[in-house]
Amino acid sequence: MWLAFAFLLALGPRFLHGAYTDEIQDADPAQSGYLSNHNLDPAVVKSSSFGILWKNTYAAKERWYAKPLVYTPPGASQLVFTASAMNVVRTLDAVNGTLLKSRTIQPPFLMSDIGCGDIPDYIGIIGTPIIDPESNTAYFFSKGYKNGEASGGVANGIYKFYAVDVLTLEDKPGFPVLVDGKFADNDKSRYFLGGTVLQRPSLAMIGGKTKTIIGTFGGHCDLFNYTGMIVAVGTAPGAGVVSLYAMEATPGAPAQTLDIMNQQGGKAGIWHAGMGLAVDGNKFFVVTGNGQGHENGDVPASGRTPLSTLDEVVASFSLSDSGKISLVDYFEPYEYVSMDAGDRDLGSSGVTLLDPGVFKGTGVARIAAVMGKNGKAYIMNANNLGGFKQGVGGSDNIIQTIITQGSVFAGAGSYPLEGGYLYFTPVGNPTLCYKIGADSQGLPLFTLVGQTLTKGAGRVGIGTPTITSYKGKAGTGILWITDPDAGLRAFNAVPVNGILSPISLPPTGGLNKFLRPAFGDGRLYVTTSNGNIICMGSPVALPLKCSSPVDFGETVIGSTKTLLINCTTLIPLTSINGCVTGVGTWKCSNSTLPSGPLAVGASFSFPVSWELAEGSVEDAKNASFGKVIPGVASTSLNIYTSNAVPKYSNVLPISLTGTTVSKSAFFDVVTLEINFGGLVVGSDGAKTGLSSSLILSNIGAETLTFLGSAWANSIDSEDGPVLFDNITDGNLGSGFSSSSLPKVNDILTTGESITVPLEFLTNKTGTYSTFVEWWTTGGSGYVLLAGSASTPPVANISISTSEGYWDSKEPLVMDFGNVVSGTTVSRSIRICNNGGSVLMITKSKPPSQRELFAPNPSVDLHEGQTIDVNACALGQISIVAAPLGVNRPDHSLADVWILNVDDITFGVRDVSVRANIVTQQVGPLLSNGSAEYLYLGCYNDGKGRQFQKSFSSPTNENGQCQNVCFKAGYRFAGTEYHTECWCGNNPPSVAKYSIEAAKECSFSCPGNTTQACGGPGTYVSVYYDRLKYVPGPEALPMDTSMIQSTSVSSSTYLSSSSVTSSNSGTPTSPTSTSSPTVTSSNSVTSTSQAASNLTSSSVTSLMLGPTNAPISGGYSYAGCYSEAIGERALSGKSLATDVMTVETCRVFCEGFVWFGLEYSRECYCGNDLNVGSVLAAEKDCSSTCRGNQLELCGGSSRLSMYNSSLPVLSATTDSKRRTETTKLGASNSGVSSSSLPTASSQINPTSISVNTVSAPSTTTITMVTAAPTLLSPTISASILNGFTSMGCFSDPAGGPFSGHNMPKLFSNDSMTPSLCISSAIARLSAVPAATYAYVGLEYGRECYAHTARPRPEPTALKGPKACTIKCKGDSSQSCGGRNMLNVWMLGGVSETSGIGATITSTLL
Repeated sequence: MWLAFAFLLALGPRFLHGAYTDEIQDADPAQSGYLSNHNLDPAVVKSSSFGILWKNTYAAKERWYAKPLVYTPPGASQLVFTASAMNVVRTLDAVNGTLLKSRTIQPPFLMSDIGCGDIPDYIGIIGTPIIDPESNTAYFFSKGYKNGEASGGVANGIYKFYAVDVLTLEDKPGFPVLVDGKFADNDKSRYFLGGTVLQRPSLAMIGGKTKTIIGTFGGHCDLFNYTGMIVAVGTAPGAGVVSLYAMEATPGAPAQTLDIMNQQGGKAGIWHAGMGLAVDGNKFFVVTGNGQGHENGDVPASGRTPLSTLDEVVASFSLSDSGKISLVDYFEPYEYVSMDAGDRDLGSSGVTLLDPGVFKGTGVARIAAVMGKNGKAYIMNANNLGGFKQGVGGSDNIIQTIITQGSVFAGAGSYPLEGGYLYFTPVGNPTLCYKIGADSQGLPLFTLVGQTLTKGAGRVGIGTPTITSYKGKAGTGILWITDPDAGLRAFNAVPVNGILSPISLPPTGGLNKFLRPAFGDGRLYVTTSNGNIICMGSPVALPLKCSSPVDFGETVIGSTKTLLINCTTLIPLTSINGCVTGVGTWKCSNSTLPSGPLAVGASFSFPVSWELAEGSVEDAKNASFGKVIPGVASTSLNIYTSNAVPKYSNVLPISLTGTTVSKSAFFDVVTLEINFGGLVVGSDGAKTGLSSSLILSNIGAETLTFLGSAWANSIDSEDGPVLFDNITDGNLGSGFSSSSLPKVNDILTTGESITVPLEFLTNKTGTYSTFVEWWTTGGSGYVLLAGSASTPPVANISISTSEGYWDSKEPLVMDFGNVVSGTTVSRSIRICNNGGSVLMITKSKPPSQRELFAPNPSVDLHEGQTIDVNACALGQISIVAAPLGVNRPDHSLADVWILNVDDITFGVRDVSVRANIVTQQVGPLLSNGSAEYLYLGCYNDGKGRQFQKSFSSPTNENGQCQNVCFKAGYRFAGTEYHTECWCGNNPPSVAKYSIEAAKECSFSCPGNTTQACGGPGTYVSVYYDRLKYVPGPEALPMDTSMIQSTSVSSSTYLSSSSVTSSNSGTPTSPTSTSSPTVTSSNSVTSTSQAASNLTSSSVTSLMLGPTNAPISGGYSYAGCYSEAIGERALSGKSLATDVMTVETCRVFCEGFVWFGLEYSRECYCGNDLNVGSVLAAEKDCSSTCRGNQLELCGGSSRLSMYNSSLPVLSATTDSKRRTETTKLGASNSGVSSSSLPTASSQINPTSISVNTVSAPSTTTITMVTAAPTLLSPTISASILNGFTSMGCFSDPAGGPFSGHNMPKLFSNDSMTPSLCISSAIARLSAVPAATYAYVGLEYGRECYAHTARPRPEPTALKGPKACTIKCKGDSSQSCGGRNMLNVWMLGGVSETSGIGATITSTLL
């Protein structure tokens, strides 16, 4: 066994530092999956003493996709190092799980920012770290946001590389290293952008004293503009990123674009399903996925010539002494273009480098194995990978192609003992076991020799196999498989009669996808999908120490061998109660064990015999013993004790191993049945057929001679006489053949084997089988060959409709229409297979929003799922509309389900899903069906009633109450204590407002139990008449997301104390002599009370949004437009972000004639409208912008469109569109640009200016600008992302927020107003979301923000000493002063001076 151990030592420094039983990276450097150094005795694992030792759970939603590592620091005990997706690293005691240290590295990136649910909730540390025992350092990549923010969208996502001390978890000098912004060595147009990529594979370490860490990057659900990259980081302080290599580069790759949403970055991501990078000296191997370059086209190419587009390749790279990465060699499958088309990624696994001492053959010193989603395993020469189409007839120039029976995610594991085995698990299939052999020329070939009886999960997530042995002994191999459904599974590593027999383990529950177990000293560690870290092992408190394993060596069948086992007691024993072996041929006798009590330290011996005297190399009729096959055998022996000391195990397991030997020749056919699977007639693969192999061996002690061979269609006598055909030319019947078969009188010497290559080829559909038998001097043996042929799969996709039908019309749009809040509706996507072969889903990225999602993403239409011929599979999509109450604003939902299958004519399909969430409208209704009374909030009604009581009714509900208050002329209606209705004209006090999250108004209404009518402790649900009252700070905290539109005309601005409608009669005017008007064409009743709370001296512009901004820069609002026919309305470039505003889109599209906003977060640019994009109803563009709740950003397949060629003072849109109404607001077309503050607006602080713009026959809109208060723009006001500069204000000591009058967000030495405002806007994407109305900057580097007006009331400051500290990030701008804030306000909306006059102080 020295060979295998020496191989492990040669792999790297892992066994030279720390403890022998440590695991400091994912498996071993070669990724062979074989570990012999963890003291996992199969006798112990199979015993009842092996179980769960401890289980730890930490934060809610915390998950581990990086596997635990096990390490023993100098002078310390073994510990477990964990790194979670929440960016939390911990060290735990390896024995008892006690937390030693914990550190949050940085806020993690949010899954909600990318819309890809592959990794839920948080995306922090995903790739498995690596530990350098020489420096006691753990290295890893962590994803977060710029400046340590907690959110910020894709564009602000970053990756940092960390080096932390394993004991303290503190950063090492010179770390962390920012990876973002670095350019690729092989293409300077491609640079690293952390927000668009994912670091999934486990890390690798290369080098001697000065080491380099290698990390690789792929994408998130293939979204965004990204290129797969390799990043090399030096471990020396200050070395930083020493090399960066792009998988797609010029000249073959598409030109790099700057639009991160444009999916033309080249791709070819590296993800390996988390498997690490195989390392061989200074060389390492990667496998890539789908790409866009296709430089090779269809022309054969050597793997040693440069290739700029490394998509669907296995590639080897070298690392120079200076850390530079260079391509050495590659292999690209001949069908790589069709693999791209069908999303059948080669890169779903990493490379497995096999032990060169065992896995080798003529001309092949090192073997590499790779599996893919395309259902193939590629066996390659690691030193000559194979290039492209370098084989016969343009085929693959590799050692062997194995059909894997399904897609393989994660790679292969190997076991170099007992002949050499390779393992992998196709999705939804058993784990398969192949054995290494050689053909007649000595070339290596693998043959299927066994499989598990149980199938793995029918979905993506099964881990890469890992194989352990006990101190490198043959017969002690254990195969470990992690399953996302079944949990941890174990099997004997060597199959018997074609079966990998299972080892019973305690249930763990489903494990995190793709992860291997981590191993320590007799213990293993796994992480579960529900957030547990589990340690399994055997209790250390054993009563005895006995020699184990006990190796009987070679024993001839027909003989008996006896060995002594020596034991020493570790505690006082009351008695030894007996011994039992697992297999009957091994025997121990209770009479040979000591009787009576034993003291500590007592020694004794007892014999164990391996009795093969009655064994036979052939089955004997009516015999009590069975056939004994020569080879390695093993079992366990358990000694049972009664202990004089409590809490010690009563069972001691001991391993027994040996090798049975036949005295004569013994012919062995390793596999009794070979199933070739299905051949797709007409496919590229059908030209060469399917291949497999068979191992024929002589495992006897004498030379074996072949006497003859033949084949038959059937050996069932019930089918008639068995007719054999002698094999003479390699034809095995029924389309099966072999190019190399043993002939009569060929011999196999003792221990020799031959691998027979087999082929299956036919051009006709059907099922085929043949029976092949050999006769030798060592007995006879047979194999059954089976295969089938069929036509290709043909996929058909459709979506369910509300009428119960299936719609397959392209483009696929599942429009749920209006969905009432508090309800759940579901529909389905259906994929059917109308072809002749099994269809496989190769890509599935379902939606995962809070209210729009696939409820069963791991079951419905999951990646790797197969659909039988003439069968269909369904994927459910649900709209779970949150209960919002009545009379609330609508909001839209939109997402896509991305799908692809292995029907190469299918292509990637984006199934669009959209819905509009509406609430029940009750009480008096406007002409458009929307409620006149809107919800204001929940208020405490104690210690002084808010309103007069109207009535109490056992059938009370909000609509009934509002009707009563409306008829009585009241502006407010409130329900309380279930049955009470209250009416009033004065707004409720903001001091008694209760935030929605508190859920104080939770009493149901007796007239409609789905509604809320107040709550305990005198809480009242308050509604207001939108035509008579505008919500202000006297009633609401200044959180602009709560402000609902009071406009029902085409105007969205109200600056008048008089509202005239067609049926309102003569309007009543207030005392003001200046009374600008708004004339509406809607048939509604309104009075002067709409602005009765305003005085003539305080009338200002109040935006009652959300609204379409009339102008933005040099662009004017052009209207709500539809998408084009079969394509986007604007096809210049695009951007999507969760902080989208009109201004953001305008800046992005600068230089284009048009820009448009859609679905709240999408921006499109173009110089022309594509065919079919036409004006639509304004109500269709009602989605608020994610980055500014007061602006509208289109709707579902509708764009809020802006044009640079329209006049700025545009009032020319048709009158029909101008008079359309919506439930909660409408267009503001025709608003004068002079009414909006701009960077150059000059505002007279002592005067009021009135500007009026009239639209033909429909609307008069008047804008009023008043003297500045705290909440009005200062002279030369500027606007940033929807926030208006208000000037310099005091930040008096003693404020409620740690001494300040607004909460502090963060501090940063790169502070600018833009950075502070962007960070405030980003909170819209946080959980829970926050809409900040005010932002303040202080001391040059501090950012403050608040949803409400700053308290206590600040003083406006001016003069040469006001806010004099320059911004740390831009010295041309002011960022407050000492106890002074530069204040910015969302929207620049002015409040009335009735709130309290602002004091102005001049600082000289």
